[in-house]
Amino acid sequence: MKSPHVVKVMVIDDDVFALKLLTRQLEQLGFADIVSFGRADEALALLKQDSRAFGLIVLDLKMPEMDGIEFLRHLICTGYNSALLLISGAEARILQSAHRLAAMQGLHVVGTLHKPASIKQLNEQLEGKLLGPTWRPPQMRAPNFAATDLREALAEGEIVSYYQPKVDLATGTIVGVEALARWQHPHGGILPASQFIGAIEAHGQVGELTALMLEDALRQARDWCEGGLDLAVSVNLSAANVCALDLPDVIESIAQRAGVPLSRLALELTESQLMGKPAQSLEVLTRLRLKGITLSIDDFGTGHSSLAKLRDIPFDELKLHGSFVRGAAGDSASRTIIEATAGMARELGLRTVAESVEDRADWEYVKASGIDVAQGYYISRPMPAQELATWIAGWQSQRATMGMLQT
Repeated sequence: MKSPHVVKVMVIDDDVFALKLLTRQLEQLGFADIVSFGRADEALALLKQDSRAFGLIVLDLKMPEMDGIEFLRHLICTGYNSALLLISGAEARILQSAHRLAAMQGLHVVGTLHKPASIKQLNEQLEGKLLGPTWRPPQMRAPNFAATDLREALAEGEIVSYYQPKVDLATGTIVGVEALARWQHPHGGILPASQFIGAIEAHGQVGELTALMLEDALRQARDWCEGGLDLAVSVNLSAANVCALDLPDVIESIAQRAGVPLSRLALELTESQLMGKPAQSLEVLTRLRLKGITLSIDDFGTGHSSLAKLRDIPFDELKLHGSFVRGAAGDSASRTIIEATAGMARELGLRTVAESVEDRADWEYVKASGIDVAQGYYISRPMPAQELATWIAGWQSQRATMGMLQT
């Protein structure tokens, strides 16, 4: 028997045999404190009294009266913040949907199992996983910044660019960076774009922010090149940018002032940003490509009319949304989507980028699936420009150790 686990476990399954089997298997894995329930409503009543008492819930999905999906909705209200393992005899796609549903609601899902599961399979889902309470940041609404606050922040240089590296999966070499807006707020610390971009758009200040980001990114590209780093820089566009007919000329002027060829610039935009004025957007984007700027379709697969956009707009790059990439190695549906997208992109002559690569398993999978470039926390978090050279030196020294040079 393995050493005892200190967490208390709740097992919920209406099948008496399955309940006894799961309990016995958990005991063999070293779990000493296990409470079993054949009815979800009875389990829920106990959790309402003290949800913090349990470090792991093993939940069957298909149960009478209250099924596992309904139980998840009620579980949120108890304040439960520990591990959850989902099991079912239903088809794999249902298990995957339940996993996504639980994760969307902030629950910590450590894995899924198809019944009947062996003790080996159970152990694989639990071994090395964080069991017990996990801290989650409170869900807070974005601050409602006034136009004058944002205008001052833009004028005073408080809004700056952080850069997240993009790495070639075949060689492990850095091939570019994405510029991400951050507000060095005098009282609120470093704010991500999600905290203020809505206010920027509402107050009609998108053009100012985009110009600032472009100027900063292209200036940094010039400085990095002079220092021996030949990096492409990516900047995000908004829907308002895409509809501005003078955008290609504005960007060309900024690049000329920075002394950087437009071939070093990539512009990222999501599918939903192209919905408003398609003819006007197509004109702007085609002119940008004529000037040598790379166009990247961001968050691919989450918007509307994805295939039509790939057909009509001269994109060079396709970025897979992180919801497909995270945990893809263990998710057959995500794997199918990634592999199909990678094959389609190759046929269209597009480079593919996997966003949100967060661990070694993600890295190995997207590399094996034929994706070209990776970006995410496994590689690096976004950083100030002055930290990039040091980070690259460290990355280059460790990538051989991590096996990233193997093809």
